[in-house]
Amino acid sequence: MEKDRFMRLRPGVIKKNVAKAVRFGGFEGGGYSGETNEVWVLTIVDYDYEDDTLDQFAVWEKMETQGTRPKARAYHSATLIHDRYLVIIGGMTHLGSCIEESILDIQTWKWIDLSCEGEPKGRHGHSVVWDERRDRLVMFGGGSGTDLLRTGADCNEVWELKMKGMNAMHRSPARSQSCSDNDDTMWEWSKIHKNTLSPRNNSDSVNSGDDSDSDSDGSREENNHADISLSPSESLCLGRCHNAMKISPDAVLLMFGGGRPSTNGMLGYNLANDAFLRPNVKGPLPVPRFTGVASFLETEGYILVHGGFNDATGGAVLDMNVLDLAPSLRRHFTGFPLDEDRQSQESVSDEAARNGQYGANPNPRQMSALQRLLLAQLYEAQMNGL
Repeated sequence: MEKDRFMRLRPGVIKKNVAKAVRFGGFEGGGYSGETNEVWVLTIVDYDYEDDTLDQFAVWEKMETQGTRPKARAYHSATLIHDRYLVIIGGMTHLGSCIEESILDIQTWKWIDLSCEGEPKGRHGHSVVWDERRDRLVMFGGGSGTDLLRTGADCNEVWELKMKGMNAMHRSPARSQSCSDNDDTMWEWSKIHKNTLSPRNNSDSVNSGDDSDSDSDGSREENNHADISLSPSESLCLGRCHNAMKISPDAVLLMFGGGRPSTNGMLGYNLANDAFLRPNVKGPLPVPRFTGVASFLETEGYILVHGGFNDATGGAVLDMNVLDLAPSLRRHFTGFPLDEDRQSQESVSDEAARNGQYGANPNPRQMSALQRLLLAQLYEAQMNGL
């Protein structure tokens, strides 16, 4: 790390804030090729001075890890538990989708051997949240294939991964050499909700184990809400490359997602009883998309959604949207200027979801003047950076 960059400071520092982000894997080549299993850390340091000015530095550092490195992949999930263990699940390689699970101890930078029973089929573009109260990881949807649009299929199933022995391993780090030494530390998959989307050819999954559409995989039929409650358009919220955020100890929001078509819809999920919820969403709907990024601002109660790809227009979505989770407080978002003239996009119908097509194509020419200005400024900044 370029530590000297953090040392060239003027006097008068009254506060120093440090934030870190860990990145694993990804594609380095075009056409879904050149997958990697490298680990990088982004360190962001903020310095507050007595004169109310601020300095900020950001540096990437490639980490040298110990132990057996996992399969290289992209479009996987990475979930941090106990503020120490990064659990990698699933992903895409140039050969197809995989499900291989791995744990990285980000204090020692050592890979921990992990053994799991009852694994689902390979998938990418899924999401995983840590359900701390029930000592499990919950995995939502995703898709199969060797790319995002031309091969494979989305799914709307939900799985749980029981983390046997994880708490004991956390209390005694010396045990973290392996999670597969005995049955007490073997993690176990079980399906909560079956896949009800129309299956396509899923033979491209790297893992040829459990069939995600099979009835003999230990599904909890008595709690199979997805079979009777999710419509085709709602199921897209669990499709590949959706956004999922845990907004309370028992609540998860799932939004956007799906390849053809993508959605601008939203679903909720109650971790306490494994039931889907339907939030009451108001205001203009954003453009449908998938592969976008979203962040939950916990202390402010907002969700920010940026970018993504829309297959109907065949291009990137470059806007930023704000979702207020507490509209009854009648607050006004002040993080950046809001477009008061934005137009609402159509929601994706069940027929469109079944046929893999949109009802009405989102039209970039319908953007307001402020949206066009912001996009022009973003494009100019991107070109100047080349």
